[in-house]
Amino acid sequence: METYKNKIRQLLKEHHREHTFEKQSEEDIQATEKELQVTFPQSFRWFLKEFGGGGHELDINGCRDILAYHHSFKSFRIPKGYVIIQDVDEYCYCLDTEKMKDGECPVVNWSAYEEGIYHMADHFYEFMLDEIKNAIDNDWFDV
Repeated sequence: METYKNKIRQLLKEHHREHTFEKQSEEDIQATEKELQVTFPQSFRWFLKEFGGGGHELDINGCRDILAYHHSFKSFRIPKGYVIIQDVDEYCYCLDTEKMKDGECPVVNWSAYEEGIYHMADHFYEFMLDEIKNAIDNDWFDV
């Protein structure tokens, strides 16, 4: 997992994006977990503390946004244990904390408007690295 951490740090630094996030405190993370009655995977906890929520062109939800999205999607019957880490209008990327294994859980694509849940990554590190690479490949960081 250190390889993922190092690669994420390197790419965000190379593309001058490490400063576009808002670091989250351990207290905020624990309060969010408590309110949602979940435990965040180690990879997501690391990211929130190291970088945080936000990130121009990446838009990873921090604690405040996680809670806001959770409350706004409650009426859509968001599955138990899902934590919305990114809202992309017609669908959301979520941590599936009900499938936690060895401190990590998968990232899934869930839509409040359509049937089906799609596996996106085995863990948040993999998901985040794919998001960063996608942003680089599409020149989102060059704007």
